[in-house]
Amino acid sequence: MEPIDKAVLTDPEEHIISHGGDIIFVAVDNEIVGTVAYKKIDEDTVEMTKMAVSDAFKGRRLGWLLGCAVLQRAAEAGFSRMVLYSNTKLAPAINMYRKLGFVEVELEKGGYERCNIKMEIPLPVVPLAGLARSLQKVVDQTVEKLLRYSDEEAGAKPLPSKWSRKEILGHLTDSAINNYPRFVRGQQSEYTEMPGYNQDFWVDARQYQRTDWLELIHLWKTLNQHIIRILPLIPEKALQHICVIGANTPVTLQYVAEDYLRHLNHHLDQIFPVHANY
Repeated sequence: MEPIDKAVLTDPEEHIISHGGDIIFVAVDNEIVGTVAYKKIDEDTVEMTKMAVSDAFKGRRLGWLLGCAVLQRAAEAGFSRMVLYSNTKLAPAINMYRKLGFVEVELEKGGYERCNIKMEIPLPVVPLAGLARSLQKVVDQTVEKLLRYSDEEAGAKPLPSKWSRKEILGHLTDSAINNYPRFVRGQQSEYTEMPGYNQDFWVDARQYQRTDWLELIHLWKTLNQHIIRILPLIPEKALQHICVIGANTPVTLQYVAEDYLRHLNHHLDQIFPVHANY
């Protein structure tokens, strides 16, 4: 193993997960018998890495399952290309990669010393993967800024008739709670009627002013992580399903998803004044 291999295997959280990668395992009954990961290279590209199957379980096409799974997960995360580095001595592995759709490309210098072949594959386009990535970016950046306010600052009202930051974030929490079922129900049929909600009544009913600021931030983040996970899983055909929400004009499920982020950004602009220096 090279030094980079030891570093990744010693701390996969730091070298893979925290940089936007993913790790997948395959189990037979209750025993983990194989793994694969993808590591983020840039905004479009990931590297398949650390594929391995226990010797006792080889010959069961578990490597194939791992390969299919890692391609799917990377596509759902919004990446458009996957590369891998290997050695032609590993003929069975190279053959499997080719069957998965990888093709050989020029191997750049300065990479892994043990590798003499580089392969890549374009990933299928997942319609809402880009939206999910945009939402993830907004959530990550927003949480960091929200934490700079004290509980007292978050509860301060600019005017008696205006929402405080707590109430605005509470409304965005209510929005996540109401929109998640829309993303599920909207897939079930080509035409779905769904209830709307009175935003002022929901904020008053929940009494967000009395909620701990850190608790509210955590709740809002968690609900949005739930939405981020489902968006890439919505089939392309379902995005054209018609949704009627309350008394509003009929729209497509795709519009509902895209409008969710627009609505969120609108209210975040109220929480963070444009003249503030963050």
